[in-house]
Amino acid sequence: ARNSCFRRATLCKTLSGNSCDLLTITEPTDSLAELRKREGVVLTARVHPGETNSSYIMHGIIDFLTGQSKESQKLRSRYIFKVCPMLN
Repeated sequence: ARNSCFRRATLCKTLSGNSCDLLTITEPTDSLAELRKREGVVLTARVHPGETNSSYIMHGIIDFLTGQSKESQKLRSRYIFKVCPMLN
């Protein structure tokens, strides 16, 4: 299930008081040692307000990374993805 491979947290608040979300996407494991071996990947979108196309790309990336394909499961088992879908 998609919910088992990601967490959502508030990274910060914008100047207007909106939440800036941070998603953590990785394959669940009970081993802290295994998690520490995984490299991190940071993805951001919407750095500038007019970059609306990046919202569609980020939506596709999140759908793929949280999906059940063999490729997405392999990526999640090797990396911890930190995703900020909308910075501005």
